[in-house]
Amino acid sequence: MAGLSDTDVKLDDSWQLTQAATGDAPIASGFECIMQDIRLEAISQEGELFYDDSWGWSLIDFIQSEDDELTVIEIGERVREKLEKREVIDSDTITTEVKFEADVLKIMVTFYFIEDSSTAYNVSVALDRVNVEVIDID
Repeated sequence: MAGLSDTDVKLDDSWQLTQAATGDAPIASGFECIMQDIRLEAISQEGELFYDDSWGWSLIDFIQSEDDELTVIEIGERVREKLEKREVIDSDTITTEVKFEADVLKIMVTFYFIEDSSTAYNVSVALDRVNVEVIDID
């Protein structure tokens, strides 16, 4: 799980390595690295990361879910639980909103980092009948 002092290879929106003009692979660090890690975790299943069995939101579990209150609560709690494991996120600021729109489940998450309590960070995930996709992050 990425922290504020971590660095990773920067990926594009298609999860491919980016390339600098010099041919090197650019790096992501600080908040950019953490947000990339959260984005990757959001679309991953638990157990996909070989050294951390609990990493991954496992949202695919909800692909065939009905639009009901219990499902909304379960999704919100799962996302909250995953983000609360990150020591750099202020767990009291995590909010989730889950909506079913035209056979697409949309999950909007907002939170603040402990180090930067003035900036809200957002992650929006769409789950349709086939896949999980991060649709917006800032």
